[in-house]
Amino acid sequence: MKVKQNLRVRIDADAMERIWHWTDLATGEFSCLGTVTEDMLVGGVQLFDQICTAASTELDQEALAKFLVTHPAPQNVRAWVHSHARLGVFWSQQDEACIEGLANDQCLVSIVVNKKREFKARIDVWQPFRLTFDDLPLEIRLPDQNLRDECERLFNAHVVEVAPVLMPDWRGGVRQHQPPQQGQPYRGGWPDFDDDLADWR
Repeated sequence: MKVKQNLRVRIDADAMERIWHWTDLATGEFSCLGTVTEDMLVGGVQLFDQICTAASTELDQEALAKFLVTHPAPQNVRAWVHSHARLGVFWSQQDEACIEGLANDQCLVSIVVNKKREFKARIDVWQPFRLTFDDLPLEIRLPDQNLRDECERLFNAHVVEVAPVLMPDWRGGVRQHQPPQQGQPYRGGWPDFDDDLADWR
């Protein structure tokens, strides 16, 4: 059963950049796996030995098993990403079979991309009911540069926030003005010059 909900998939910027590079390098398809957090953030994408053609990709099962055994949190490896190269983004019969083969007791995030930078994302769950959430938004999470403290300091030093003052105009309407306070720069919006000039015409 396929359903649509207000869900979204997020992906780490580093992971997305790697995927685009691999997509550009591959003549045909390729695939990789990644981790997924509780809030559906994909990251830590990993390439494995695989045999690829223009329309298929097959992961080396021994390399995959070794990766899962040595991974510190194998239960979080719940993202499958692959490319359709120059074709459109859709779920082929082979894709559907691969998704079923990666079934687990939590969920699987699947992403298909192509060389045009198009993408398609979905989430599959198998318990307690088999559901597919398709055509989900894919958002890139930008890296945290730890700028909160600096931004807060600069904001407090340069930005003065005051309540707007509503003043009637000669036509009986109301305009919003923000008069500058003594010793402070003007923080209001730009005046509507076209509207003011129209009054004199």
